[in-house]
Amino acid sequence: TFDRQDGTKGYVKSIEITDDTGSIRVTLWGDDTKLKVSKGDILKVMGGNIEYDDYATSGYRVNTNWNTELRVNPEGNEELAEGLNEIASKLGPITISEVQDHEDDGEEVDIIGRLITLNDTHSFQRDDGSTGYVRSGDIADSTGKVRISFWDEKAEASYGIGKAYQVENARTRLGMYEVELNVGKTTRVIELSDAESSDLPSFEELEEQIYETKKIFDIEEDDMNIKVVGRILEIEDTREFERQDGTKGLVRNITIGDDSGFISVTLWDDKTNLPYDINEAIKIQNPRVNYNDLSNRVDLSVGNSTNILQPSYNELTSLPDIEELQNILYTSKDIASLELEDRSVKIKGIFSNPYIEKILIPKCPICNRTLEDEDEEECPHCGNPIDEIKYLLMLPGKITDDTGEIQVTFFNELVEQLLDMKHDDIVALYEESEGDIGFLETKAMDIEGRTLELLADVTYNNYDEEIRLRPKKIFKNEF
Repeated sequence: TFDRQDGTKGYVKSIEITDDTGSIRVTLWGDDTKLKVSKGDILKVMGGNIEYDDYATSGYRVNTNWNTELRVNPEGNEELAEGLNEIASKLGPITISEVQDHEDDGEEVDIIGRLITLNDTHSFQRDDGSTGYVRSGDIADSTGKVRISFWDEKAEASYGIGKAYQVENARTRLGMYEVELNVGKTTRVIELSDAESSDLPSFEELEEQIYETKKIFDIEEDDMNIKVVGRILEIEDTREFERQDGTKGLVRNITIGDDSGFISVTLWDDKTNLPYDINEAIKIQNPRVNYNDLSNRVDLSVGNSTNILQPSYNELTSLPDIEELQNILYTSKDIASLELEDRSVKIKGIFSNPYIEKILIPKCPICNRTLEDEDEEECPHCGNPIDEIKYLLMLPGKITDDTGEIQVTFFNELVEQLLDMKHDDIVALYEESEGDIGFLETKAMDIEGRTLELLADVTYNNYDEEIRLRPKKIFKNEF
């Protein structure tokens, strides 16, 4: 659609027709745009205007007008129809593996496939200052998969993972390693019914064809095209960071587990908006597998090319519930047996010596570095102006059992749980009292002597050269 000078709406649509001598673009105007015509149909155009077209391969185009007559699949001239039908037979969809045979950008192809992955829509700014939109995913058939990008209006359309689509007039784009497809204004995307897509493998069959299902224990560094099903055991807060180019990014860590082990998963940018909670099962398609030198383990990275989905019923049958997983995966230890390399161990002991004097640590909202002076107007580390300080909640103390004692430091959500207060409420009271934290003394006395059962990592404190606990979860909090 477009706006005419008089403010009314106009309609225009372009199609391409072919015979044995070549092709020409036909531009339909007004009511002619409502013509019901499908790819492969025979179209007879009578009374059109022939105009020069610098962008057309033939150098010309046909424009319809008020006097143009259009007929779809007209009767008569069987010999001509036979020749045109032979051309139509060559216009049908190609297999997805055949997309990779194309060697040039901008070639038009038709495919039929099932949408296997679909990322969030991203906006970008064009050179002319206008805003564009793009959404990428993967579409597959029995011969393989191809990356597909939906642009602008096509990016804002509704698609469903696992649904089958016929994509007409997609344009090839030579990617870094393989040919990809672009879906823009001239592309038609048609959702197919179950009957129309009966020749396509099911979503589950395509997943098994494309991705190797792996238990967490079996994941190895640099694994590619894998699928992991696990239950969420831990979720950390989302953190903001600044990239080298000055743009802002988001990162968030979660831990998932199955009956073979647990693994840390790093979510980046849009993927940090996780629509799942602790104890829920998720399926991760095509994560990047990295080796973490600090933990001496592999972990998973989830960015734009990775999808997080809800597992199927069959994928859930062998996945234990969260209590079973905790008993399987988390080793219970007493304090005397703790070692520096311990990760996600269960510790039970009595909490004492809560130190509330530095419960609020001022941080730069941009680089997240600690500020020595809360009145700083500019961060001494990154140089950015500070509009509003970001506060980290921190509560040190000790845990004691029959075998010994160890320093422990709680952060953020765990401090909220112990004090039974929200972060924003603590900050508001702190600012109202102009830095006086006396209002927390009663809260600190309430948690003194409580028996806590924790899930924690063992870290090293360089200051006093001793190990200490960094809790990740509070299982029990009782007198």
